[in-house]
Amino acid sequence: MKLRLVITACFVVGALVTALVTGGTAGAQGAKKSLYVIGAYETKGESSLAVPNFDDGAKLAVKDLEKKGWTVKYERIPAGGVSASSQEEAFLAAEPKNPDAFIALTSSNVFIPVGPKVAATDLPTFALASPTEGVRTGPSGGDNIFLLRPLNEQTYEKFTDYACKIMKLHRIGLSLVTTAFGPTVQRIVNRTIQKYKGCKVVAAETNGFGDTDMTQQILAFKDANVDAIMSANFPAPFGVLVNQSRQNGLVVPILGGASLNIAKDSGSLQSINNLVVVDDCVPELNHTKSANKFVKAYKKEYGYLPNYASAQVYDAFFMAANAVAKAGHDAKAIDKALAGTVYHGVCDYRNDNNNVMGDSVTVYKYNANGSKKCLKKYPIAFVPSAELATTTTTAAPATPSST
Repeated sequence: MKLRLVITACFVVGALVTALVTGGTAGAQGAKKSLYVIGAYETKGESSLAVPNFDDGAKLAVKDLEKKGWTVKYERIPAGGVSASSQEEAFLAAEPKNPDAFIALTSSNVFIPVGPKVAATDLPTFALASPTEGVRTGPSGGDNIFLLRPLNEQTYEKFTDYACKIMKLHRIGLSLVTTAFGPTVQRIVNRTIQKYKGCKVVAAETNGFGDTDMTQQILAFKDANVDAIMSANFPAPFGVLVNQSRQNGLVVPILGGASLNIAKDSGSLQSINNLVVVDDCVPELNHTKSANKFVKAYKKEYGYLPNYASAQVYDAFFMAANAVAKAGHDAKAIDKALAGTVYHGVCDYRNDNNNVMGDSVTVYKYNANGSKKCLKKYPIAFVPSAELATTTTTAAPATPSST
């Protein structure tokens, strides 16, 4: 596999970021700088799973682009991350309006069924989830769909490396949501873990995206004598998993993705001890000039720290503006411009042949005051699409060699 060059430390030099920003959001041939973006996601209060980060990131991007002389039209269509029908309705409402960019597909649960419909058009689309099925040549992907995040399997491959090689875990329990996300992670963990002698999965338990009781799963992990739980889950069950584990005396490390941080930021966790998170965009840990400026402005504007969703939507506006500055308002031309994107904004993006744009993942933990401490940053290797496999929608039981 061809490895793309990225900075592997937990910070990079701000000057490098400034130098590598493509396009600089300058108007092409002096043309009037205008941008039209539609987002399809919820904001706080619209459902029990809704978070404000997507919309807040968008609104700050509008404000900052307008400071640079752009005229920006931004619309948001409420669409849930677990309801494919609401995501499809949002797409059907957005597509006839011919925006310069559509920001949507917030989870694998909606990306996989709705992606093919989006791909049948030329609508330039930034996806906020990264299932394997969504790559450019995948069954749910297309030339016009750009994945802001590394693939789920790329993220959890690096996370498994960290768990086995750095943490030196031996008996891992998998906690898996019963959407396409869960079986993807189970497959990649089971494949990757074979590289490490003495590191194995000894139990795998599943849950729904809205489950409020995981007692039976936790007791199963205790019976299997796990020394850590690695989870691919939604924010709500993550809170249940952490809290009920501690209540039942299971104090082993719990490892999870960005949804674990969302659970923490929502205030649903009773304890942040012994949690390890893998995330592809952590603004407060980037320590570049662009990231520091964004974090400061975002916190001042909204009163809380931004997460991956805040930053990636913000950066998507600027990548869209760069593409429009280069190609004008023609959808096919914008798609072509985005296909060659290398952009260093709040976070880093490099479009590969799969239309996957995120190029690194960061592993971190929480300090006692709730701030984050970087543990390791991994570059992401390009994976030829022929080596990628699609998944089923239901996680299969674990088949450990022994318990």
